[in-house]
Amino acid sequence: MKKLVLSVAMATLACGAFAQKSNLSKAKNALYEPADLAAAKNAIEPALTNAETKDLAETHFLAGQVYYKTVEQESKNKMLQQPVNQALQNECVVKAIDEYLIAYDLDQKPNEKGKIKPKYQKDIERNLKSLSNSLIEVGYGAYQEKDYKATVAIWGKYIDLPKINPQLFGEIAKDSSYNDYRFYTINAAMLDESQIDKGIEMMEEFKTSGHKDAETAAQWLYQTYAEKKKDDTKAVRTLKECAKIFPNSNYFTANLINYYIKNNQANDAIKYLDEAISQNPKDPQYYVVKGNTLVDLKKYDDAIATYNKVISDVDPNSAEAYQGLGIVYISKASELQAEADKIPFSQKAKYNAKMKEV
Repeated sequence: MKKLVLSVAMATLACGAFAQKSNLSKAKNALYEPADLAAAKNAIEPALTNAETKDLAETHFLAGQVYYKTVEQESKNKMLQQPVNQALQNECVVKAIDEYLIAYDLDQKPNEKGKIKPKYQKDIERNLKSLSNSLIEVGYGAYQEKDYKATVAIWGKYIDLPKINPQLFGEIAKDSSYNDYRFYTINAAMLDESQIDKGIEMMEEFKTSGHKDAETAAQWLYQTYAEKKKDDTKAVRTLKECAKIFPNSNYFTANLINYYIKNNQANDAIKYLDEAISQNPKDPQYYVVKGNTLVDLKKYDDAIATYNKVISDVDPNSAEAYQGLGIVYISKASELQAEADKIPFSQKAKYNAKMKEV
């Protein structure tokens, strides 16, 4: 009885393995012209997870072929102004690359004799080169459809290719448009709430890229931390880092100053105001804000000196500086009045004289 059960089990396993091998043949046959891509897809996908076939280079190569030809067909439809299944193309362009890369690695493994004899290498390399260009086109289609999640996945794959396989895709990172697409992908991520974390990851890397839009991305990064994530620690860290990365920009220093003033950290605000003044000695606004902050700290003499600096050296017609001086004198007078009110009437004469001096 045990032998019978064992025989049945072995027969079942053999049938399962045969079925998966048969799926490879079905997929291969379905790819011949005129191709039946739906049948090929239905045949190959079970083989990708079956224990008997999932580690074969042929399996993943055929899967790559199925997805690649699907992308080609949808591009052809678009060119002929026929209906295009954009969602299917979005899915298949990424899957084709993933399957080809798996097949490429498996194809490089030594055979039972210890020799490496790639069978699919040339076809894979040729099709991957074509697909890397398709990522741009298909990603643009997804963007036009406002499928920003798909756009991030597609253009994100393009961006990641040089990291995934420098040997095959190293030249992509050298292309003048490579950093443009990094920025476009960040833009797409910012338009879809589900992609915010991915966008943050990309912006953290992109801010030091030297690209013409790196500062814009850095500003988005700060705004994302401050407004969407409500993370003051990372927001302030970003402002400090980017103030150094973009020394000619006022954006990051100004927002740091505003943050410290808003959070009653006037001494820190003055530190960055002094930095801003040293970088922009002819901008009266920073002097005025510094003067106002010094007034809040009741450092009236320093505030007066700061406002006078604006009038004498920067902008003699600065209404804000004159207004600041007026506020200082009013503040000093108010404090003296409050102090005078606390003393006996008989001793007020000297305080009244002092107020006249002010």
